[in-house]
Amino acid sequence: MLHNFISTHRSEILEVCLQELRSKYPDRHDDDLIDELPAFVDEVIASLSADVEHAAKTELGLFAATMAPSHGILRKKQGFDLSRLVHDFGLVCDAISRTAVKYGEQLSAREFQIVNRCVDTGIALAVESFSEETRVHEQLQKAQDLGMLAHEIRNALSNAKVGFELIRQGQAGAHGMTADVVQRALSRIGALVADTIRAAQMVQGVVTRHDWIALDQIFTNLEQEAPVERGIRIDLEVEKDLIVDVDEHLLVSAISNLLQNAIKFTRNNETIILRASHVDGAVSIEVEDRCGGLPDGSSEDLFKPFVQKNSDGRGAGLGLAIARQAIEAHGGTLHVRNMPGTGCVFEILIPRTPHVFDQ
Repeated sequence: MLHNFISTHRSEILEVCLQELRSKYPDRHDDDLIDELPAFVDEVIASLSADVEHAAKTELGLFAATMAPSHGILRKKQGFDLSRLVHDFGLVCDAISRTAVKYGEQLSAREFQIVNRCVDTGIALAVESFSEETRVHEQLQKAQDLGMLAHEIRNALSNAKVGFELIRQGQAGAHGMTADVVQRALSRIGALVADTIRAAQMVQGVVTRHDWIALDQIFTNLEQEAPVERGIRIDLEVEKDLIVDVDEHLLVSAISNLLQNAIKFTRNNETIILRASHVDGAVSIEVEDRCGGLPDGSSEDLFKPFVQKNSDGRGAGLGLAIARQAIEAHGGTLHVRNMPGTGCVFEILIPRTPHVFDQ
């Protein structure tokens, strides 16, 4: 009987599964890899045994797959994708078949049906729990992001209200430092709203139009409009007549976010470099700052919405996320290179459009 065979060779079957998982995920711990698969093997044994005991020859025995939902949730938390989850159950079936062949164990058609029924049911229940866990996680993340955005707007609004009240009561002048506080707070609110609108566009993959844009003119406009402060200078290095085929609004938004980020973190009396050139069939746009270098940790975290690497909490952490989305909407990439002790370079690469450049 197959259930007796699986019980006898249970450890060997699980070892076959583990070896296969190790080959695909060598950096994972064995406990994470094997997860709930021993429980699944036990449930296959129980289903086969129950079928024999009840001699149900007209219908396949029921299979509860009580481990499947928790396996789906754990795989999600471990960071595996849905395909891994589906393959887990097939892997057990394959390991049983391979072990049976090794020892000359013959599977009856009914036993084969029951094992496949176990696999199908396990997959269905695990995928359902995996998907639900994904949905809950996404809802929680959206709630957290909205909460952060509301917090940023509320703080800026509070600063504006306090400053305006002082001016209204005559305790501060309309052209002094308090008025500057109000102006900065309102600008911050406007930037947050604009960033949120752009983020919504990026989620939908919106690239409204493409035009041939001269980068030297864009750079000049950005330099003139940049809110430079603390003795910071901006140097432009752009190849003459360098043009790109892009949505101008989105590209300007991306570069502007990078430039504002550079100004925010560059040390006093230093120089920011904004450069552009042809690189290996693409157009490279770089913003090089003098922030002193990135802190420890993954530089990719900088591009996650509402993630801040600075310790003083400046900004909502939206700018870099939106900049990357805008560039990716053009089929390009945005990455950062760290220069420890000096600063960092944010580089945009936009594929070179042959019909634009080769005429």
